[in-house]
Amino acid sequence: MKNLIWASCLFLITITANAAEINFLSNPTWTTVLEKAKKENKIIFLDAYATWCGPCKQMDAQIYTNSDVAAFYNANFINVKYDMEKGEGPMLAERYFVTAYPHLLFINPEGVILHKGVGFHEPADFVELGKTAKDPNTQYFTLKKKALDLSNADFAKFARTAVAFEDEDFEEISKNYLAKQPDILGNIDLIDLIMNDFNSLSEEKTLAYIVANKAKIVNTGKYTPEDVDQRLVSLTLGFGIYQSALKDENSMDFESIKALLDKYIPQKSLFVYQYFRTQYFLEEKKIPEAIKEFDLILDNTPAKIDFEQLCNAMMSFGPILAGEGKLDATIARFDAVKIPEKEAKLSYMKEFVKGIIYIKMKEYEKFKTVANTLIANPDTPDNVKTDLKSALEKIAQH
Repeated sequence: MKNLIWASCLFLITITANAAEINFLSNPTWTTVLEKAKKENKIIFLDAYATWCGPCKQMDAQIYTNSDVAAFYNANFINVKYDMEKGEGPMLAERYFVTAYPHLLFINPEGVILHKGVGFHEPADFVELGKTAKDPNTQYFTLKKKALDLSNADFAKFARTAVAFEDEDFEEISKNYLAKQPDILGNIDLIDLIMNDFNSLSEEKTLAYIVANKAKIVNTGKYTPEDVDQRLVSLTLGFGIYQSALKDENSMDFESIKALLDKYIPQKSLFVYQYFRTQYFLEEKKIPEAIKEFDLILDNTPAKIDFEQLCNAMMSFGPILAGEGKLDATIARFDAVKIPEKEAKLSYMKEFVKGIIYIKMKEYEKFKTVANTLIANPDTPDNVKTDLKSALEKIAQH
């Protein structure tokens, strides 16, 4: 009798353990999965993983074994796991555009993708992802098919997901959606789209309208004039690049881009143009050309370019120049730049910029020297000192 009770307890423990994890089919034949989904009238949840993927292993150990997660996914989906580098995995990766891991796909019984997630998710977020994937009103790829007919509010939600998914189709969809609007700044949802989600515009008249009606955006109380000006930099440059690509996708029409910058953001035009050219030539591995363009930023500071703008450029390009063995000469020129009296409070930035470059390069000893100098400097703001001390503590721990 004692043995029978023990066996019963063991059985119950086993049943409980099995219930507290998602029941996956591992690398099954894809056609049988579709047949099973049709038979049970369920959506397929496909965990697209790679054996070397750390977040995939985290999902296995921490999320798929969560009781709330398991209960929801076992009740609502056909759950399958595929190694994207073996068997039918490469075929599925190509079909469903799997580019990062873990890729969490939700597919209908006909094999059509409905929704997806990418990366590690905490239990509550992962359950919410499943609920979103079940609802036709929130499934991303279902909404994508009718995106042009969505209300402004619903399109704004769709846009945020599209940007998060890095959907290459969104640029064209967004342009077509804007073209349908009688006033692209007509309500807060459209303004949010312009300010946060649209990467480029298809017509210059649209850009001109936004520039002429900046007050509409500021008057919402949600965005400052500085926010709007910064956004106009992105929209103007994005439109210029788009127009250049229409002419010739293999070369950059710098002259037309400069003309647009001069026209719509004249006060920032010189810096943005030189920054863009520097970045372009660095990406093209044309280092002498890039340095020549960056030298023009140095030459025009502070006469035509703010010292703070130069600092931002240095922090962006410094590590790249270091990798090319060109940082020392640029640092010497940077140190020689005179800080105007109106920006005197930023004098600490000369050392701070070097510190940021060194920490990006993982030159920790050089960073420590600069950080300690800044901490001892009475002109360094307290919040900067706090951040530097925190960085030093983290370095010490490693």
